[in-house]
Amino acid sequence: MPTKKSGAPAGTSPVQESFIKRLRQAIPSGIGMAETMAELLDVSIDSAYRRIRGETELTLNEIFTLSKKFGISVDELFGNQNNAVTFRYIKLTDSAKNFETYLHGLITHLREINKFDKRIIYYVAEEIPIFYSFYSKKLTEFKLFYWQRSVLNVPEYQQEQFRWGCVPANIVEVAHNSFKEYLNVPSSEIWNYETIFTGLRQIKFYFDSGIVKKEMALELLSDYRKMIEMIRDNAASGRKNISDKTETFRMYASEVLLGTNAIYIVAGESKYSYISFNTMNSLNTANTEFCEETEHWIKNLERKSTLISGVSEKQRYQFFSTLFHHIDHYESTIQNS
Repeated sequence: MPTKKSGAPAGTSPVQESFIKRLRQAIPSGIGMAETMAELLDVSIDSAYRRIRGETELTLNEIFTLSKKFGISVDELFGNQNNAVTFRYIKLTDSAKNFETYLHGLITHLREINKFDKRIIYYVAEEIPIFYSFYSKKLTEFKLFYWQRSVLNVPEYQQEQFRWGCVPANIVEVAHNSFKEYLNVPSSEIWNYETIFTGLRQIKFYFDSGIVKKEMALELLSDYRKMIEMIRDNAASGRKNISDKTETFRMYASEVLLGTNAIYIVAGESKYSYISFNTMNSLNTANTEFCEETEHWIKNLERKSTLISGVSEKQRYQFFSTLFHHIDHYESTIQNS
């Protein structure tokens, strides 16, 4: 007689068995799987249990609903097919509404990650990690204005000069709150000496173009300095928050030109990779093989970089002194223009 595998009833679809296994990994601990499934699929608890046990077959629509909720891709169930990987992204071009959806997606995903006890974000930062761009309300508003005017070509911003209050306050609040949420996720970041330049150049470019007035440009640079000071202090303590009981922040300085912004996330047993494109957008996937390759690449970068958080006081001082020197230069140039 045929034997059962993995405790599943005879006749259970291997695909459904694999999907349920992946679903267990994606749901944070403390949240009932049957209760969650029953609510999402609008079925009884008993019906949900029958689907979990494989006694009732999940429909295509039900798999779609659960996959969309928990970010599960077909790649995770079947692996790479012909070396192809499925990525997800949010369309942003020419639409303030799409951009708002994108920002809500950022904070929602961070909140989902923070439900897991085991969690960490690895960030390869060719430019300042996106969440630090939202350090203060002023930096947040400038960054949102810059992206919508110069990158996304949102029509209502094309003839606008930058001023405080030009971006809706509720959007600024969402973005700024994503920075606060990021502080609750343990992270390991790899920077180099050029990481700081993109943000500084954006402020200088808008000043030179007459889009940002001198007083505002200097205020933005002042907040930029405070943001770097915060990161330096976090690196010194190895913690993102004073209340953190264990190490929640590692920072590396790389001599290697990083070439891209990349994020690798571990949340429970789930893993996700994000590769930047179109300036601030990203392609993301939970494909197992791709995530393993991303993890290998990041770990290799860490080995070839200098740890500047924790006890590495000399290396940290040298690295941040260079960053502050760059800020001094931009402040002086704008002040004397």
